[in-house]
Amino acid sequence: MRKKVGIIACSGEELLGGTLSRAAARIVVEKLRPQATIILCEPLFAAGGLERHGGQGERNFAKEHPTITIEGCEEECAKIAVEKYSGPAAATIRVDEFLKAHPELIPRSREDLGKDGMKLAEIIAEETAKKVDELFISE
Repeated sequence: MRKKVGIIACSGEELLGGTLSRAAARIVVEKLRPQATIILCEPLFAAGGLERHGGQGERNFAKEHPTITIEGCEEECAKIAVEKYSGPAAATIRVDEFLKAHPELIPRSREDLGKDGMKLAEIIAEETAKKVDELFISE
């Protein structure tokens, strides 16, 4: 069984989707699948990563472990970075699909998601956690 699944969230600070993706990633890593996941930093990943994880950089971690991207917009920067430097992403979660599927949940703002925004982040996190579970099962 794989030791960890990498999670890379959108780094778009100016985007509501970026805030939702980062909140969802934290929920997965801190609450839903803490033993199975680790957050990889998209800006560090694109820049070459830090030497960590037993001496491996961010990019090497993603070469050796499945990596899920959570995209805040249609540009899919995290997925592009993973594919460019480490190989195909194991899965891609698109925040805009959840915004469309849950029009009743209206985040307050990118700076403060509010109750609805956090509920939406939890839904995104739950779907991401399902993808993590699928990756462990498929091994």
